[in-house]
Amino acid sequence: MKPSIEAQRLVSGFRAYMMMVAACRLKLPDLLAAGPKTAGELAASSETHAPSMQRLLRGLVVWGVVAEMPDGRFASTPISDDFRSDRPGLRNLTIMLSEEGYEAWGELMYTLRTGKPAYEHLYGKSHFERLAEEPEMSAHFNAAMVEISARVARAFITSFDFTGVSTVVDVGGGNGGMLLAVLQAHPRMRGILFDLAQGLAGAHETLAAAGVADRVTLHEGSFFEAVPSGADLYMLKSIIHDWDDERALAILQTCRRAMVGGARLVLLERRFPERIENADEMLTTVMGDLQMMVVLGGKERKDNEYRELMAQAGLRMTRVVPTETEFAAFEAVVA
Repeated sequence: MKPSIEAQRLVSGFRAYMMMVAACRLKLPDLLAAGPKTAGELAASSETHAPSMQRLLRGLVVWGVVAEMPDGRFASTPISDDFRSDRPGLRNLTIMLSEEGYEAWGELMYTLRTGKPAYEHLYGKSHFERLAEEPEMSAHFNAAMVEISARVARAFITSFDFTGVSTVVDVGGGNGGMLLAVLQAHPRMRGILFDLAQGLAGAHETLAAAGVADRVTLHEGSFFEAVPSGADLYMLKSIIHDWDDERALAILQTCRRAMVGGARLVLLERRFPERIENADEMLTTVMGDLQMMVVLGGKERKDNEYRELMAQAGLRMTRVVPTETEFAAFEAVVA
């Protein structure tokens, strides 16, 4: 009996992904957005080998990324449009993941046997140590995080109660994508953007372009050591899921030491369910959890796991605020 098409696609999944990485690097979705083109035209624009480009495009056709027209030209589709550089979404993430974890996933068996991240086994250093050494890779990582942050920020701003917040610290906030959205929505609020040097690269320019640089202080440092004290809100987006329980607890304890009075802490993280009921809805969250396992040694967590971590850090989780995305806001105060 012939295997199902779904099974055959699974076997070719790694090939399809690398075709999309190439398409994104060459900006084929952008080139096709202007109208159908021949393989030769696309090869000339992207400085690639025309016969090889023709074969790549036909590969993209069978995955529904582009369409082949009767005259032999290739046209964009709704899927290819999702990867355009002028539409925040998947392009930067696709490139970033190819650098962050593609080779590490080849060592998945190591992680399954040891419980340790394959990335460190493969490269002999952590992902963040490698980012500090490779500026281009770090730039791709930051670009992908900015796009994700922009999407999450829009949902967070409309869902979360910022009453009483005059100063917010974005802990591990990169070049400020999350913070700038919060400040734009609250013109009287001030912010502190806190991260390592490589994380803050390009932050001033990003904040200036958004018109909020005069309300932001850049503060370089490690959240394992200390974070700025005295703020009203400590915001951590996609930070805790990067780490195992021991180091996640250390980060929360650092934040707890900085919190005074009625300060609040909010974690913006994907909300892991007790069980998977809708595979499509949970795709991003589950695959993100596996990425954490293979690359960083971290994980996505359930509500009670965040509650327990916070309690160990001297915090009390007060509520979980859902958003229209797969992310939720886990709010806590000093216990």
